[in-house]
Amino acid sequence: MKVLITAPSLDEKENVSGISTLVRQIIEHGAAEFYHFQAGRLDGGDGKINWIANQISLLPRFYRQIKKVKIDLVHINTALNPLSIVRDFTLVKTAKVAGRKTLLHLHGGEFLAREFESVWLKRIAEKMLRSADAIIVLSELERQIIEQRWSNLNVRVLENAVSLDAVKNHNRKASGKTIIFLGRLHESKGLHEIIEVCRILKTDNFEFQFRCFGTGALKNFFTEEMSEILGDNFFYGGVVAGEEKWNELAASDIFLLPSRYGEGLPMAMLEAMAAGCVVVAADVASVRAVIRDGENGFLVEPYNTREIAEKLKILLTDKADWETLRRNARKTVEEKFAIGDYIKKLENIYGEISALRQKNKFY
Repeated sequence: MKVLITAPSLDEKENVSGISTLVRQIIEHGAAEFYHFQAGRLDGGDGKINWIANQISLLPRFYRQIKKVKIDLVHINTALNPLSIVRDFTLVKTAKVAGRKTLLHLHGGEFLAREFESVWLKRIAEKMLRSADAIIVLSELERQIIEQRWSNLNVRVLENAVSLDAVKNHNRKASGKTIIFLGRLHESKGLHEIIEVCRILKTDNFEFQFRCFGTGALKNFFTEEMSEILGDNFFYGGVVAGEEKWNELAASDIFLLPSRYGEGLPMAMLEAMAAGCVVVAADVASVRAVIRDGENGFLVEPYNTREIAEKLKILLTDKADWETLRRNARKTVEEKFAIGDYIKKLENIYGEISALRQKNKFY
């Protein structure tokens, strides 16, 4: 089976993207013949005007690749963000014009859990979803959200997964005092809360190191504020990938992700758990389907700096059972989020969609 799969750049040095991380793994472990179609801006890339201009050439290239390679199925990865909705609505429609079955894979987004502010945008999102032959969401909670908004959709649950091979031989080097953030430096990730929490902890004389990796629109603001608060105890390492990323996770204790909105099922969070970090994450979207508060990590309310600080204080004062938390985190990934089971489930979905296509096949 030939599958055209969309994602931002698959180069980890160009994009801090959970979608790209997942697609790399799908291509590496899947049995299908995959063709990557790049859809999405590079971090720190073009603004909206250039983005719109790029879409003019995007659709003809997309259509030509479908026809040239004789693609059997189109797998479109998207998020319920305004620009993504507009772009991927046109991609789904183009795939239908080309006569191909389409799988739409939702990865969070601003309007996954939030109500749409624009009636027009909500209509475009609905048309996109209804035009797809099947839709993948990342948890039962997300399925409920989507089906409450729009009935009679073919929605499947497929939780994200990570490859455990890269972390099997990583011994824990952590001291219990290192916090890591790994992801896009965007306000939706709770960066303002991180700044305020670190200020609280510093004022209360807690000693810790904070290591930050990633890039994005708030890079300069965030790194300057954190350096002012923590001095030499703050380190910014840019974008990390591959072995370097796993080494950083292995050398860290606490993975902090106090997102405000927009999360699906964060790949970086699953990777941190696989590496034995204790996660402190906001109780948003599908995160709550993974983290059991106090058992394999900690959940906090979005925007709640005081609660985030209190959970971090529990860890930094060694009041938590570190060994059990780490063991449970790793076990959670091994049992529920391993790439092998994920690929089998995805290929079953491909097979079902392909079977539908055989009834009305044409090139």
